[in-house]
Formats: sequence, structure tokens, C-alpha cells
Amino acid sequence: MKIGILTGSGFEFIGGAERLILDLAEALSGEVVAPSVDPGVIGAYGRAGGASVRALGRALPAEPFRQPAGMRLFSGADLDRDYDFLVCIDDMAVRAVRHGAPHLYYMLTPRRAMYDMYYHYLASVSPLLRPAYRAGLNVMKYLDRRFVNHHVKELACISHNVRNRIFKAYLRDARVLYPPVRTSLYRNREPEPFWLSVGRVDKWKRIELQIEAFRQIPERQLRVVGQVYPGYRDLVTNSPPNVEFLGNVKEDELRDLYSRCEGFVTTAIDEDFGYTPVEAMASGKPVVATKEGGYLETVIDGETGILVGPDPDEIEKAVRKISADPVSFADRSLQRAKRFDYDLFARQARMMVEESARRSS
Repeated sequence: MKIGILTGSGFEFIGGAERLILDLAEALSGEVVAPSVDPGVIGAYGRAGGASVRALGRALPAEPFRQPAGMRLFSGADLDRDYDFLVCIDDMAVRAVRHGAPHLYYMLTPRRAMYDMYYHYLASVSPLLRPAYRAGLNVMKYLDRRFVNHHVKELACISHNVRNRIFKAYLRDARVLYPPVRTSLYRNREPEPFWLSVGRVDKWKRIELQIEAFRQIPERQLRVVGQVYPGYRDLVTNSPPNVEFLGNVKEDELRDLYSRCEGFVTTAIDEDFGYTPVEAMASGKPVVATKEGGYLETVIDGETGILVGPDPDEIEKAVRKISADPVSFADRSLQRAKRFDYDLFARQARMMVEESARRSS
């Protein structure tokens, strides 16, 4: 069975979604189909750098025009002629199933600006543009719901958190297949007196909560890995001396940081799933995470870390408590990470696709 794994990603960088897509391609021996591809970026992602990738030869424009352009591209691609089965990752790629091709819509999340983050998104738009954006989002939401309910037969997603969003958006159920972490690549070394945070610095990750918490813990360093988005440079400028921003780092450098840190902290708003806590646990490190979203499915409170409210004082107390004996969390963290190992993911992904293909035949 020739499988096409369709995505609207341009692979300009390797984030959680791109890693999932490449791991899925390896697990299914499938071919990734994307609007455009940077081979150098894909090649930087370890074993999955050898995944078969097909570019449709058309880079998508920036938002707010990216989504409609991606939908038109996949709708007209006739990919069901080239593949026996399609795995669609996002609301652009899924337009390829309108011709009735056997498929699985493996959803990362319903588009958040149209659903659970609708009001947050509108609040970030200029008041002058807000009426136009509101009208556009409402039209796109209507079209999205109609398409999914008319054309999508097989639906899966990356977490129970996303499963709940899918039910609210479409009144549809979805199977859950957690994204994988290649746990064998991670190492647990003697902890050093620094904590690690990984993720882009923007309003959704709430890095400012971590900064304020560590302002109260001058004896511990916080190292932040990830791109600092425009408009958030002041966080870097105004951070205390014990907070260091490292920018983007290579995979092997990141795994080294995981292996040596005392603990890991993450505070994203209602994270879809969240790779980084699992990567930390695969390194035997405890996690301090906000008590919401995908973190509730990965971190076991009191055993592999501590779940807290989105409050600097709560984060500070949790960090201090764990720093008193971080090694005591190692065994349970390593054990927990195996629940999300790549080998288990690969078996479950193949089984899910085979079942979906049988129902589609």
C-alpha cells in the first residue's frame, strides 16, 4: 500500500509538527507531500532525515492568505491517483480527500484561531481590522465544519485534549495516537544547577511566568531554548542575570542540555500535546508544568514532576521543592517516557492505518 502523508507545512524549520510528520512517514514507509521543502532542514532531523519527501512546488504565502492558498493547492492536486491511502495532517492537506480517497485525518488540532482561541486571536488584531477578521474567521469556520462532516470518514488526533476540542468543534469522536519521542536517544546525567525551558518565546508559551519565578531563585539558572519572536525582545532585555536565552540549538545540543539540567519547566497555554515534557522525562528529569492541556496527559503530578497554576509563585515553590532532590524523580520519569516511545507509536500507527484502510475498501 502506497501511503501519502499530506501536510501544509513548508518545513522551514523542524518543530513538533514536522517531527511528528517525519516520524510518521518512517513508521508507515510513506511519502511526505508538502507545498515546498527545504532538504537541508529535513536532513538535520536525525534518522527521519532520510524520509521520502515530495514537494508540490508551490510555497504558500504568509497568513492570513496561507490557509486558503493551501486548501486550493491540495484540493486540485488529485493525489488519490498517486497513493492508495492518504494521511492528512491539517485543514489544508485534508482538502485532498474531497474526491473520496481512502484516508485518515490525523489532526493536530482544529485551527485554534477559529475555535478555542477565537477570542484570544481577535483580541490580538488591531481594532480597525477586527470586524474583517471576525467575518473571515466565521466564514472559514462554517466551511471547515461543513467539509469535515461531509468528506472526512476516518478521524484521529494527537491527544485527548485535542479529542475534546474536536468534539466541541465538529460533534465527532476521534481516536488518539500520541506523538512519539525516540527515548533511546536521551541520556540521564548528574544534574547541574540549572533548569531548562524549550519553546518559542511568544504570547502562547508564557515564558514571562518562568522569568518571574526564577527572578525569585537567583541561585538557580534558567536556560531558554527557542526563537524569540518579534515583540518579545523586551523579555530578554529585562530578564534577571540568572536567565539565559540560547536561541535555537541543534538536536544533539538540546539532548545534552536535557541530560544535564536539574529539571524542566513549561507553561504554554492549553498545549495540544507537548513534546518537551516527554523529552525531559526521557532524560530522567522532573517537570514543572502548568496544570492544563496536554501536560495533564504526560506529567504525573508528584511522581514525574509537579503541576502548578499559571503563577510565578507556584512555579518558584515547585522548582525549589524539586531542586532539593531532583534525582528522586528519575526512575519514574524514565518509566513514564516509555509510554510515548517511537516503537510503540510505529506499531499503533500501522494498526490504525490498516484498520482505516479496511473500512474504506
